[in-house]
Amino acid sequence: MKKLLLGITLCYASFTLQAQDLINKIPSNAAVVASIKGKNVMDLFSAKEFEESKIGKKFLKRLSRNSNGKITNLNALGLDLSNSFYYFLEAEKGIFSNYFLIPMKSSKGFMSLLSKHEKEKVKTEGNVSYMQKEYDGVVTMWDENALLVVFSEDTTKNDDHSSYDYSETEVKNTEIIEVVEDAVEIEETVIEGIEDEAVIEYTEVEVVEEAYETTKDVVEETVIESTETDYNNDYYKKQQERRDKERKEREAKRVAKRERIAKLNLEKAKAIMFGNYTNNNILKSSSYRNSLGKGNHEAHVWVNDFMKIYQQTLSEFYGISGFNPFELYGFNTLYKGTSVTSTLNFKEDNVSVNLNYTMSEALAKHTKAMYNGTMNKNFFKYFNENQMLGYFAINASMEGILTEYPKLMESMFVNAKENEMAKVAPLATELLSIFLDEKAIAELVRGDMLFVINDITKKQVTYTTYDYDEDYNRVSVEKTKEETVPDFLFMATSNGQSIFNKLMGLGKLEKELTYENGIYKIKTPRSVPVNLYLMHTNGVLFFGTSKEHLTAIKNGTYSGNVSSTHKKYISKNSSVVYINGKKIVSQIPAKEMPREFKNKIDFMSDNTEDLIFKSGKIKGNTINSTLILNTPTQGHKNSLAYFINFIDAFID
Repeated sequence: MKKLLLGITLCYASFTLQAQDLINKIPSNAAVVASIKGKNVMDLFSAKEFEESKIGKKFLKRLSRNSNGKITNLNALGLDLSNSFYYFLEAEKGIFSNYFLIPMKSSKGFMSLLSKHEKEKVKTEGNVSYMQKEYDGVVTMWDENALLVVFSEDTTKNDDHSSYDYSETEVKNTEIIEVVEDAVEIEETVIEGIEDEAVIEYTEVEVVEEAYETTKDVVEETVIESTETDYNNDYYKKQQERRDKERKEREAKRVAKRERIAKLNLEKAKAIMFGNYTNNNILKSSSYRNSLGKGNHEAHVWVNDFMKIYQQTLSEFYGISGFNPFELYGFNTLYKGTSVTSTLNFKEDNVSVNLNYTMSEALAKHTKAMYNGTMNKNFFKYFNENQMLGYFAINASMEGILTEYPKLMESMFVNAKENEMAKVAPLATELLSIFLDEKAIAELVRGDMLFVINDITKKQVTYTTYDYDEDYNRVSVEKTKEETVPDFLFMATSNGQSIFNKLMGLGKLEKELTYENGIYKIKTPRSVPVNLYLMHTNGVLFFGTSKEHLTAIKNGTYSGNVSSTHKKYISKNSSVVYINGKKIVSQIPAKEMPREFKNKIDFMSDNTEDLIFKSGKIKGNTINSTLILNTPTQGHKNSLAYFINFIDAFID
């Protein structure tokens, strides 16, 4: 009984909180909804703390100036910072309508930001006030609880551009332009010749000048002839009248479109502010409710079925044009039900962006086969995480890609209309499948790959440039410059040892490769600041810049060191990017920087951690991707405070 009463109490409290939340004003047909949870943000970094930061002081200074000193703190703005802020999008019949919903405690702060001219345009209906811009129809509407901004965009195609018949006068003007362009081209040729060769024989210049003068005379005669054209003849007058009429018609269409959008914006704004969506708001959507999770995030974005957005908007445009790429390529089958959910979370020691991409079952089937790979565990023997700056890993299946890609192409045209592309595409994919030996290619490159950056160094590079001697003769000059070069190692699982040896043999015959102790060196121009080496051993294809590193791997003397964390990142995800920010920043030569930059570099060195982006393997029909930026805890109470402090450090 106590549990039942407790449940009823929690449900009532939840309903009460929802009734106060502006989400009740978002209709259930919204295509996109984004929100910022004010309470969660304020718990991490209060309004008072923001006001005391450098960026906060600059923000308040501007507010004070814009309000003639009436607003000196965030509380005076009248915003309800402990509530949620929303943006949502409606897509219907070729119209994108954008809404911003801001919770309010009082409208006085907002009113103080309006100019005298804007206040004169404010209209009132009951307890709701609003104003609307004339040139774009944007509506700003508010009461004591909420501020709403609405603007729309018409994406339907407009036939505003009539065809033009070129009159004799217009043809003559075209001829003038062509002659002028010829003259300009001659002049540019002279200039380019002087710049490239440093000197031109006098006779050559004389010939060009004569040609230029002749062309100029033609231009002048043509222009004079054009100016003598009788603009008062009946033909010209009729053409001018036609052009004026078409111009006025186009302008009338543009005005009518602006007026239509302005009227629509006002209607939609009133529907939101005066309407009641308690029984028909976005919370009635199970997809949106499920995307909210535990609700412990600071920001949230939800994008509904992409195909529905297309059907409600872009179909209007393509319906007029007569060409529908979604219908041609079968996008409706592949992308039906596709949606995206993203959340932003500020934690004590990191900030993370989480993204869930949900696809159709048809597309999920193809994608799952392509990324059903297995990472080679031997890769972990060949690099040391304490010495690296970062890595990029792909865990795919080459056999799956080669098998499923033709099927994916074929499914794109399964519902296509009868046209040349629809006939050719299935045949092309079938021929591709015949000529490709998926298993053989997968033996050569299985699909799991790892690219590791071990270091970044500076190196003196010799290069050849050209100059001119005292007699204007072109001579080659060798110079040196300092370039930043990476030390990297690329690894890919490969059982194609014999094919690799044959390819390397061809390279040696062409003298593009040299061979020593099982390692091939690629011949590179002197301007390339690094040496490049190739090696195939232990079922792995290696490509890197360090001969010593590859030699140690070949001899079995290299000592790898990879933690379980990075092993999990690389093995369990379809792709992953890791950047050791602290180590990269530490390599910036702070001593060589001016004093005003040195302090900033020192701050970065002390307050930069690593970054990881990982995209998991598909589960069901959903792929989860996460971006994590680790932040130091010393000197920052949480990751949001860290960002504010970081901005402050770079504000002078």
